[in-house]
This record gives sequence, structure tokens and C-alpha cells, in this order.
Amino acid sequence: MKSVLPILLLITAIKILLIPSYYSTDFHVHRNWLAITRHLPLSQWYFDDVDGGTVHTLDYPPGFAWFEYLLSNNAITNRLVEWGWLDGRCLELLPDDDNTPSDRCVVFQRCTVIISDAMLFLGAYLASTAYGDRLTSSAKEASELSFLLIVTNPGLIMLDHIHFQYNGMLLGLLLCSIACIIRGDAGSNTQRSKKSAISSQTWELCGAAFFALLLSMKHLYMTLAPLYLVYLLRHHCFIAQKEKSSVTLQFSFTKFVFLGVITLVCFLGPFVPFLLQDSSVQMEQILKRLFPFGRGLVHDYWAANTWALYLFGSKIASFVKKSFVPSSFRNILESYALIPFPEPSPHIVALCLFLGLIPALICAWKVASNALESQLSNSTVGTSAATFFIHAVVVSSFSAFMLGYHVHEKAIMTAIVPLTIVATTSIENARLYIRTCMFGIFGLFPLLFQPEELLIKAFLFLTWMLLALYGLESLLFKDRKDTLLTNIDMVTITVLSCVFIFMEIIHPVVFMPRGKLEFLPLMTTSVVCAIGLFCCWVQSGVQMMNCIKIKTKYD
Repeated sequence: MKSVLPILLLITAIKILLIPSYYSTDFHVHRNWLAITRHLPLSQWYFDDVDGGTVHTLDYPPGFAWFEYLLSNNAITNRLVEWGWLDGRCLELLPDDDNTPSDRCVVFQRCTVIISDAMLFLGAYLASTAYGDRLTSSAKEASELSFLLIVTNPGLIMLDHIHFQYNGMLLGLLLCSIACIIRGDAGSNTQRSKKSAISSQTWELCGAAFFALLLSMKHLYMTLAPLYLVYLLRHHCFIAQKEKSSVTLQFSFTKFVFLGVITLVCFLGPFVPFLLQDSSVQMEQILKRLFPFGRGLVHDYWAANTWALYLFGSKIASFVKKSFVPSSFRNILESYALIPFPEPSPHIVALCLFLGLIPALICAWKVASNALESQLSNSTVGTSAATFFIHAVVVSSFSAFMLGYHVHEKAIMTAIVPLTIVATTSIENARLYIRTCMFGIFGLFPLLFQPEELLIKAFLFLTWMLLALYGLESLLFKDRKDTLLTNIDMVTITVLSCVFIFMEIIHPVVFMPRGKLEFLPLMTTSVVCAIGLFCCWVQSGVQMMNCIKIKTKYD
């Protein structure tokens, strides 16, 4: 890819220009994590709260804690402090009422995000080229466009380089894992030598290792663990053998042990130093920090998912009950606690999420079986295994976003970024991608609520959407004049434009001065985007099912 370097330089320049922009409380969260890992003994990392003076406690898995440790304890950081360029307060344990950072502290932390995006660039390059090598035509153009759309995604720019987080680095690890799974499937689909088979198995082990490392850094991705388990268990741990006129699949205990050992080492490695302290106390505290169910069903900003629709329905029902239902019947509803709708418990939500993951798991087992069977037959069904896996990651991520407990808006990026890889392969995938991005990225707008960011987020969103449309249409409609945008998409654009005008212009001018309906812009954005993303979720499931082309005896 000759265009990689210019793209990286341009994107890095944009990120540098955004350094002075607004940052959220997540900036203070990560600043405090730097201070914790720099000044406190390891045994106190998950216990410290600055004597009760901060809510910005460490609540990511140990893998990310070690990442923060590397940022706060290295030769460059130490020299910056010694030379006086970086003030001591930037890396000190401070209470929330006295943690205003200096300009240099802001530059320092912003630069750590920019540098960590190297993992995003690497993952995007490996995944796009790995999948591009499998395409029969336009492979180079498709790979370059996928890479471009991933690294320039405005959702990641808004989340990481304005709002302040490290999503790009984490998604880069996921893309590296997907790239290895794609390479492993590529080597298992043809008649091949023993050396080629070993190479394929090595790629899959690397994919498992990358995912285990990712899981040790951010527990958000644990909803993808069942998919990885089922797919690799079937695709990696079984061997296809031909017996007379049929093909049988036999379990390989040796492969299973290798896969299990590598996965556990990469996942549990960051936990080991904590377990050497006081294992039971440390693990109890870590789990308490990672899963704070007391925060409630939804995040304050109402991520655009199923539960946003549920709560919206509850509010509508409450309004109707208060305004139109007779008092006698209203007392009956109140006695049974039917309105407002009861809030689902974490166990109910977990059950709903598991049910949402089941279709991808069943399909993963079938597709992996077909892929193994194709090794010893003339069938080409195995060529769809890598494509299926990407779609399954998208569907599983969608299910986690739509059905998960206390989901944040950023979780939609786990579906959008992998979907970019296959968006260049068909009109259906491209349309699904454009729609998901329209609703998913627009749903991030409330995170940048200050007037100063209005033009920035609008410019990034519109410019990138036009770039994505132009690139995908140029690739997929070379021989005919057509467009990816259907009548439904035009209606969507109109609706989102109206929501944007209301959210950014009408509401601040008409309602805010009176102190009325402060919640309305956020609720409107969440509900509209939730409806759109629900449709995209269903469509992504259909696209995943289309990857299963040939039925076998394992169906």
C-alpha cells in the first residue's frame, strides 16, 4: 500500500491539531491511573481511591493496568519530569476537587493516545491485507479502502482524541486477532503440505493469543469469547480424515492443549503478579471493580440500544397512565408495578445477551465443520469461513451492544470496525456498513456536547461519510452509474438531519433558556439511533447467515 504513509501523516496531523480540544472526565480517569501505577505498590492498585476523594478508580483488567504502568514508568516520562517539562502534579494522586491538569499534562496524555494508535494502524493493515489477499479481484483497491476507512473513522477520532480514551489501540489488537484467524483459514482451505498445515495452525494460535491479550486489557470484549471458543474449538482442534467415501472429523487433544495453554498464558499472565499478593482478596476486589452492577441498566447517556427503547417505552407508558388512564385502573397498574416498566436485573440481561449470541455460535460450529470437510473434498465451502468469522464478530458485537448491561456508546465501534473489512466486498455489505456508521457514529454526538465541538464533529462526520460513499461506490459500481443510498437511506439522512438541527440549534435556543426538557435531545438521539441500529443488527445477522452456502452432514 503506497498510500499508507501519506494517510498516516495526515491523520496524525489532524490528531495533533485536536490536542487543545475539549476532554471528558475520562481524561482525569486515565491521569489518575497513571498516578496509581507510578506511586503505589501493586497490591494497592485496585484499592486506592485517594482517601475517598476520587471516583476515578482503576476499573480495567490488569493488562490495561500494566499498559498504564508502562506509560508512567519509562525513561522518556522520567526525563520529562526531571527536566521540568512535565509538572509533578500530572502524575500525582489527586482528589477530584483538585485535579486540574496543566497544558503540558494535556499534551503528554494526548500524545500517549496518538502513539498508541500505532496498534490500530498495524491491525488495520494486517486485517485488510489478509482479507484482501483472499479476494479474486480488486484486492489491492479493496484492501487500501478498508485500511483508509478504519484509520480515519471519525468515531474513533471523537472518542479517543477529543473525548479521550484508548479505543483505537484495543480495536487494533482485535484486528490483529482477526487477521491471524483469516490467515489460518486461508491455509486450511486447499490441498496443502504438512508445512502449510502447521503454518495455518500457527496463525490460529496467534489469533487466540492476540484475543486473550485483548481480553486481559478490556473486559468489554468478553462477549466475543464464546465465538472464539466455538470457532477455534471446531476449526483448530479437529482434524478432517477421509474414510472410504466420507469425511470424518476427529478431536485432537494435542491441538486443544496447545490452544488452551497459549490462551491461558496470554490472558492470565497480567493477573499473576496480583495473584502472588493475596489471591482471594485481590481477585475479589478486581472483579468488584470490573463489574459494578450498581451503576444501573443503562449509562447516563443512554447508548442507542434495546434498553434505550425499553426505557423510552416505559416513559411513554408512564405519561399515558398519568394523563389518560382512570385513577381506579391506575391503582391496579401501580399495585402490580407494571408501569413504569420494571428494570431488568443483571441476570435477566445476561440471559438476553446469551440468547442473542447463540445464532452466531451455532453458525460458527457449522461453518468450521464445513471448512474442515472441504479440505479433503472438492467443495469450496471453506472459502467462506474467514468471511463468516468477520460477520460473526460483527453480529456478536452488535448483540453485546444491543442487549448488554450498562453499555456505553463507544461499544458500537466493536461492530463498525470489523465490518469495514468486508464492506468492500459486496453492495449488501457496503450498505449495511454505511447505515451502521450513520446511526452508530451519530449516536456518539452527545458525548461532545460543548458548542466549541459542534463544527468539528459535524465536519468530521460529513466529510468521512462522503469519503466512504465515494470510495465504496467507485469500487463496487465501476461499470454502471448507481449509488449505495436507497430511498430508505435518504429518509434516514433526513431524519438524522432533523434530529441534529433540533439537538444543536432549536433546543439550546428555545428550551434551554427556560430550563425545560433538558433530557429531550439525548433521548431523541438515543431512540432514533436505537431503531436504526436494531435494523442494522437484524441485517448483519442475515449477512452472516448468507455465508453458510452448503449443507453437510454436520448441519
